[in-house]
Amino acid sequence: MKIGDYCEKNARFVHTKDLEAIVFKNKRFNWLQVNERANSIANGLKEIANIKKGDRVALLAHNSDGVMNSFFGITKVACATPINYMASKNDIVYILNDCEAETLIMSNDLLYNMPAIKEQCPKIKNIVMYDQNGTGVPSEYMDYEDLATKFSKEEPIPSEPIKDMDMSFMIYTGGTTGLPKGVMLSHYAIINNVVRVYASSFWGTPKIIKWGGLRNLIATPLFHIMGAWGTTSGVVAPAPTILMDSFVIREFLQTLIDEKINCFGLVPTMLNLLLQQEDLRKEHIENIIQIYYAASPMPPTVLKKAMETFYNACFFQAFGQTEYPTISVMLPLDHLEAMKPGNEYQLTSTGRPEVGTDVRLVDEKGEDVEIGEIGEIIAKGSGMMIGYWKKPEKTAETIKDDWLYTGDLGRMDKDGYLYIIDRKKDMIITGGENVYSIAVEECIYKHPAVLECAVIGIPDERWGEAVHAIVSLKKGYKKGVDVTEEEIIAFCKDNIARYEAPKSVVFKRSLPKSAQGKILKKDLRAKYWEGKERQVN
Repeated sequence: MKIGDYCEKNARFVHTKDLEAIVFKNKRFNWLQVNERANSIANGLKEIANIKKGDRVALLAHNSDGVMNSFFGITKVACATPINYMASKNDIVYILNDCEAETLIMSNDLLYNMPAIKEQCPKIKNIVMYDQNGTGVPSEYMDYEDLATKFSKEEPIPSEPIKDMDMSFMIYTGGTTGLPKGVMLSHYAIINNVVRVYASSFWGTPKIIKWGGLRNLIATPLFHIMGAWGTTSGVVAPAPTILMDSFVIREFLQTLIDEKINCFGLVPTMLNLLLQQEDLRKEHIENIIQIYYAASPMPPTVLKKAMETFYNACFFQAFGQTEYPTISVMLPLDHLEAMKPGNEYQLTSTGRPEVGTDVRLVDEKGEDVEIGEIGEIIAKGSGMMIGYWKKPEKTAETIKDDWLYTGDLGRMDKDGYLYIIDRKKDMIITGGENVYSIAVEECIYKHPAVLECAVIGIPDERWGEAVHAIVSLKKGYKKGVDVTEEEIIAFCKDNIARYEAPKSVVFKRSLPKSAQGKILKKDLRAKYWEGKERQVN
């Protein structure tokens, strides 16, 4: 089945067609309305832009009903290509030209990008505008509302039959190691990632929830794989998706109450910030029965506090990447087991390979390492990308003999639990010793004054690289008064190997983050490595 098939099914079945599907601000749509809008979008794109199977339709917009309905509509006839709205103008221009899209759907609050797009993206011929901020759509652009309502509501007929293995999404990587790469994901891969997570959950979730019983709040950006996954999960097992256009904590807390939310997903930095709120009250907590997190490592101290705070919630973690959205899952029962005395080390795990995914850990020669040893995580299964758009060499470097090489270092214990050690490019080599930034960060997070931290390697004439920590303090703590650089370093030396401890620490009010809420280590590293060649990948 394709993504659009699920949308059509939900609109047709008597038990689901009237179920609430999408909520955004004051707009509410059931599945029948969602499918009609998706069909109008698909038929409209065919009529006004001659969209054909395989064509890329770009989306540059904050979260909204418009983005989610566009996902469903576009994937019925072509391929959806969401773009990071926080990317630089140069990257946006690069992606639009690279994906060769002729049609762009964007929100009017991002109009400041239009001069660059018009000047540098000659292939863009059709622009559809969503009214994100209520100021209206300039007359020179097609109004999204017209696209979603004024064309045929009948199921669209694509230019050629769309098969399960055809592209549904093309999502660009963050460009952390060069120019962004377009990851081609099939309908089959996206749906299988969702279905296999559900299959894993059946034997790992202590609470059974009926269809439509979850009210899922999404505040993470839909252009990210976590957003595409969340969108698809909402249509495969029909349940309401309540959207926020961005993560604003006060609005998030109010939405939990107003929309009777019982499920949400955040990246670890967002969850950490939520836990620091002084006005987090019982009414925000008691109805939450499921919390899922992904996208970056979760500090064990933060996870433990979250589980203690949201005491009614089942916690669920997924580890993956754009190229393979879900590789392993840490199920609710795994989380409960890890909270037992003596099992706390399991809080650092990303769980076990999900149903239908094979995982190996290999050395530099591609040979399997022993249980407990560190190796690169490679995965094989039905959730893998088709490849990188127009980059066969990069695809061949990443997929070898049907195994996807993730670039993540990890180890596996005797029970099959996977532990992420570090990204290969984030590993620090100091004085010939390998230091894994995640392990140092986990230690620093245990200090009571620390809100957030990032550990990077910086050039050092003696050691090659030196371990350097950037720290943001919790409210009420002042650098140099309540906590010092020397104190953080000493704290680390008391808890981890001395060579792993930072040789320097700086304090910042906040750390740079992507739109997904991930800390941007590449930005933190930039000033130290400008004009130098890094010693590690």
